[in-house]
Amino acid sequence: MEQQVQTELQQKMEADRSKILKQLEGVGSKAEGAEDNFNAKFPEYGTSDEDNATEIADYTTNLSLEKNLEEKLRNIDAALKRIKDGTYGQCSNCQEEINIERLKIQPEAGKCMKCNV
Repeated sequence: MEQQVQTELQQKMEADRSKILKQLEGVGSKAEGAEDNFNAKFPEYGTSDEDNATEIADYTTNLSLEKNLEEKLRNIDAALKRIKDGTYGQCSNCQEEINIERLKIQPEAGKCMKCNV
């Protein structure tokens, strides 16, 4: 992989990482002692049954979003580590090179399309 392309993908992942952390801070609070683990906030709207139902629905949404964002953050962190290790762009399963078009779409990908199925 060309160094310029790898640098561009690294910059994109670093920017995405910052955005994800901001989103996570909006739906939860950072778990003590862990940078990539958040706890979804439980909203407090009131005491009526309707308020309670809305609180639960919003909490469920926040929890789902939190889990998805945390997974994306872990994948980005793993890809940034692979850049440092010199293994970025190599499938973690078959060791073949990951198609550059795949990496442009999903720069944190750790597996080629064949192994990702």
